[in-house]
Amino acid sequence: MSAGRILSASGYQVTVFDKGFRCGGRYATRRIDGFSFDHGTPYFKPSQIPEDLKDILEKPYLRSWPYDLSEKGEDALVSMPAMRSFPEELGRGLDVRQGVEIEKLSFSDDVFIAETADTSSGPYDAVLLTAPGPQTADLIEGLLPLGEDLLQAARKVTYAPQFSVLIGYDFLRDAPAIIHNPTPKIAKIVNQAKKPDRPIKSAFVVFCAPEWSFENLDRPKDEVAQIILKDLQNILFEHSVAGDGLDNPVYLAVHSWRYCRIETSAGLTPEAQIDTRSALAVAGDWIMLPDTHGALSSGINAARQIEIKLSNRS
Repeated sequence: MSAGRILSASGYQVTVFDKGFRCGGRYATRRIDGFSFDHGTPYFKPSQIPEDLKDILEKPYLRSWPYDLSEKGEDALVSMPAMRSFPEELGRGLDVRQGVEIEKLSFSDDVFIAETADTSSGPYDAVLLTAPGPQTADLIEGLLPLGEDLLQAARKVTYAPQFSVLIGYDFLRDAPAIIHNPTPKIAKIVNQAKKPDRPIKSAFVVFCAPEWSFENLDRPKDEVAQIILKDLQNILFEHSVAGDGLDNPVYLAVHSWRYCRIETSAGLTPEAQIDTRSALAVAGDWIMLPDTHGALSSGINAARQIEIKLSNRS
């Protein structure tokens, strides 16, 4: 979205294909049965926003949320009414096509064609791939010898998976906003009701530890849910939250992030984010820095490289 915003401002016609049915990606939110679960990135820091996008910090849909007690000095930011509102606002005004998965790319006469399971779209003068490294590599592979260096970079990226367990109760408990590393299984518990402009219902997202997630990746999700639910009960009890009913949530689900935390990034400079022979580029948190700043900056850098490539054609 950051790349699309830059290119659109420069006068280019931008089309964004997203296989998700709602905008979000790593800022995913699930709203169901009166609950709101930010089961992707729970918050970000103002310092993670690149200079080219600093104007968004003044937008009314962002609110300071200073409850991350393990990280002193800088308040967290959340978007309202959900974390997915952040990428939605970044993409405002762009042609965003949700629920569309690109399965193949072809290239001829300096233009690209994007193909889904049942149709094709294009021609496009440039293509920017922002999927996780392995999925990006699969698309580039069909273009070889185009993008050979980008393919090698994408193939070297490795990830640690992570479970997000979504737990909702039909009664309100005054639990802490964030609990960090309470057990070896759990990296973080975020109390959704403590976030600004959220439904006043007891909703928790439990972010499992990457190591435990990896070890239990093939375990049935209902078993994962019950294991983490039991841990949550014990942890909340330790924080003086009454235990009655904690074993009986009205909503319980598990989301598995197979490509969650970057273990090995591609280490690409901005100039290396684009193919030497075409306007094929890559971006994402796997390019250089595995965080919000890295993802947004890589999109901006890729957009600038695409602008240079296309201007050299004219």
